[in-house]
Amino acid sequence: MSEVNEGVVCLYGIGLGQVASLYVQGYSVSSGFNNTGMVVDEQGVTRTARYDDRRSEITVDGVAKATSVPQLGASFSFTAKTASAYPGGTASVSFTGVVTKVDDRGSSKGFVTVSVTAESFEGISTY
Repeated sequence: MSEVNEGVVCLYGIGLGQVASLYVQGYSVSSGFNNTGMVVDEQGVTRTARYDDRRSEITVDGVAKATSVPQLGASFSFTAKTASAYPGGTASVSFTGVVTKVDDRGSSKGFVTVSVTAESFEGISTY
């Protein structure tokens, strides 16, 4: 496959991310803090905010191959197209976590699709 880029180069497509039992069609990564604390003054104005324990969640959507899909509690790795995951406390394209949710969808006129959701926490280094 050849490509032609004109203008500003932007991220395009899914990239290198693969799941053995799926033809990946898309993914989404969200990252935030698992533990937050705030101090407000007498007027209710926030004066101090603390954020700890980065947490990332990824959902990968795909068409199921004729093999088993990832199971709940299984280790899960995925390479995203952007550095938005925080598995080790720093932004990374490599997501490694544990499967926390699996959704299967089938129809009489289509292929079976699957969504796999996994979580990763800053303080957990082995999955």
